[in-house]
Amino acid sequence: MLLRRQAAYLTLVRRQPDTSAWTAHVLQKGRGALSVHGWSSLWPEARSTATALARQGDPQPLRDVIERALVDDDAGEAANLNYWAYWLGAASRPQPSDLFMRDRELTGWDPVTLLRLLVRGLQEAPTYVELYAHSIWALVHAHPWLPQAAPSVPGVLGESVGQILDTSSISPRSRHDLGAVQHQLGNRT
Repeated sequence: MLLRRQAAYLTLVRRQPDTSAWTAHVLQKGRGALSVHGWSSLWPEARSTATALARQGDPQPLRDVIERALVDDDAGEAANLNYWAYWLGAASRPQPSDLFMRDRELTGWDPVTLLRLLVRGLQEAPTYVELYAHSIWALVHAHPWLPQAAPSVPGVLGESVGQILDTSSISPRSRHDLGAVQHQLGNRT
């Protein structure tokens, strides 16, 4: 499943004519998972489908997944952070299945590394700004000591957040999450 989702994502990013029918089929099939609430076996498919649709210019499914499958659901929040850690390279070992996402203790990856990678992604991937914003909020919420462990991050993040809040049409949830992170990190723009 991990490889299938990665293949779908890569074909979407590259937009090759010979793969467009397959990608459309995968996205259509994945739409059924978008109504997931909290963690379930459909959670990874819902998240992947929503990010793919955001990449195609439809941010609403991603906003919905954040609200329904992450917010106020510890298992969903943990799965999201574990997923990011794996795909961004902060995880310490390869994973053969989705089971690693269930680790609610958030072991197997370095929170400081993940924070730096998420902050970089917030700057470099505007398509997913709302998922990055919520993920940074969840990470800092789970590890309140991060500002002391990564003292350079608040300045970089503050700059990015100021630009995003001034120029982006992001959801009220994302505005809340970014504001809360700024406050937690002690950096107000």
